This record gives sequence, C-alpha cells and structure tokens, in this order.
Amino acid sequence: MALDGKTFSVLRESSSQDDYQRVLVKGTVFARMAPDQKAQLVRDLQSIGYGVAMCGDGANDCGALKAAHAGISLSETEASVASPFTSKIPDISCVPILLREGRCALVTSFSIFKFMALYSLAEFITVSILYSYESNLGDWQYLYIDLVLVFAFSVVMGYTGPHPHLVKRRPLGTLAGVHVMLSLGLQTLLLIVFQISALLYLQKQPWYQPLNPDPESRNIRCSENTVLFQISIFQYVALAVSLSTAAPYRRPLYTNVWFLLALGILFPLNIYLTLAPAHWWTWLWEWLQMKPHPSLWFSVAIVELALFNFLISHLLEGYILPSECVRVLLRWVRCKTKPRNKYKHLLSSIPPNWPFTSHS
Repeated sequence: MALDGKTFSVLRESSSQDDYQRVLVKGTVFARMAPDQKAQLVRDLQSIGYGVAMCGDGANDCGALKAAHAGISLSETEASVASPFTSKIPDISCVPILLREGRCALVTSFSIFKFMALYSLAEFITVSILYSYESNLGDWQYLYIDLVLVFAFSVVMGYTGPHPHLVKRRPLGTLAGVHVMLSLGLQTLLLIVFQISALLYLQKQPWYQPLNPDPESRNIRCSENTVLFQISIFQYVALAVSLSTAAPYRRPLYTNVWFLLALGILFPLNIYLTLAPAHWWTWLWEWLQMKPHPSLWFSVAIVELALFNFLISHLLEGYILPSECVRVLLRWVRCKTKPRNKYKHLLSSIPPNWPFTSHS
C-alpha cells in the first residue's frame, strides 16, 4: 500500500485501531508527509514491535530521526545534529552497512561478556579446588592469568570486523536469554570436568606425593597447584577462540590480525610453561612458583587434555548451540508457540482480500 500525509492523518484519526495497524504493516510507501507525521509514523511502527531506522537529509526529518531506533542523517545539515549517525554516502545504501556494523558490535559485546564471565568462573573453580588442598594460586600466577592472558584477549577480540553479507536471522538481543545461560552453563561444566580430570590423572601417577600442608605457609609450590595452573591457562585460550564466533555476523577469525598475533605469542608460551624442563629457565619456574613434573609424558598428556577441552568448547559454540535443532528445543522449553512481536500477529491475521470486501 502507498499513501500520502493527508490519507495517513485520516486513517489514523477516523479508522479503527485494527485497520490502522494493518495499514502500518502493509504500507510500503508513505510520501509527502509533514515533519510531525513522520515522527508519529516512526512511533506507531515502534508500538507494534518494529525496529525502525530512519534516513533524512533536512530539518523536517529531525523529529523522526530522534524517534527512530537508528536515525541516519544523509547530510551535514540540521539533521546530522538530531541523528546519532551521519553518512557520507548521500543515499540509503548506507543502511546495510549500519546493520552489519551494529550486529557485529552486538555479537562482539556478548562474546566479550561471556569471556569475562567464564574467565572469572574458571579462576574461581581453580581456587576452590586448591582451597580444598589448603593451597592457592601464587601472586605471579594470578598476574599471568589476569594481565597477560585475559587482558590481551579481551582487548583483541573486538577487532574482528562485520561479515560482508546480511542474513535474515537477527542476533540475540538479551544477555538474560536461555541461549546465553545455556552457553555459560555448558562451558562452566567443561571447565569443571577438565580441571578435575587433570587432577585425578595426576593422583594416579606413581611418582605423585600428596600435599602435606604447612599451616604457616600458603602451600603454593605443589603438584596440585602446577597441574591446575597449566590446564587452566589453556582453558582461557580455548574460551577466547571458541567465543570469537565468525559467520553469520562477523568475519572469520583469521582476518583479525591482532587476535592472531596474541594467539601466536600466548599459546606457544603456554606450551612452554607446560612442556619445558625446569632446568631450561629455572627462574621462570621459581617466579611462577611451579613444581616440575618428573615425567615429560605426563606434561604431554596435560596438553592433549587441554586440546581436547578446546575441541569440545569450539564445537559447542561454533556448531552445536547455533544449530536449528537447539533453537527448536529452546523454543519448546520456553513454550514459545507464537511470535511475540505484535506486527507478526497482525500479518497473520489479515484476510487475503483485505482491504477489499466481497458483496456477493
């Protein structure tokens, strides 16, 4: 349907609410409208659940630009003051660019939030297990995790650009959603399982000697501390990679040069801290308060366990949770049988011959 400003005013004032809202969802062209009519149209579309973008290049568009969810000024006149975005491209071809950038920014924010939440949980799990042995992480171990690993990845994760193609499906819009909570829960379960698995594998070694805690010491330099520290530093790397999801909203991870640089430095460093003999860099082992393992094959097994952890974490975030089967299951869990947006209900309720009626 196409209508001008006068028709829009008549319909809004004289027709029933159902008919007016049907016009809104069926309307394709709204032309020759006054500034207040443009702003009212934006607000009415928002009231039935639409996310509204508005492009304008003059002072008469300022009201609608302010009311819209995303106002884009196509010039540097008064409209640029009223709108949050100003495009150097003087036509609506800038809208797909804004959509791609906005979706990328939203997905990146959620990924960094989940990374920081899971980093805290991973460290909490490690410390809780060590407390049961009357031990703890050392000060320099905390600094290596917080300032080297987590800080580096939390900074470079945001440099991945938007995907060049738009998809129909929108990204998640809330942190409190079932999908986000399920991801956090499953990743936390993986952290617990692999840290406990590494500790149990340590206790089965013939050379293992249980910690005899000293009440006057923090008991940091022990096998339990070293194993949990070594497995956990790989888990932080695995989380950073797994949560840096690519398509359909972001470019592939290999396009993020800064992330690859951080990964290329920190992952080999973790390998070295796990596999290198203590006599190579004695000061580093002393600095991190780690106790060398008598068996090299045990250290190799810890790395293999960490890589298996990474594989499951990546499959979970990259393939299992985004799958259609999981989406259908979550909709069933939430008992979502009908769409929640009002405009979708309106579209499904409009008769095929509306607004024409049969006189037969």
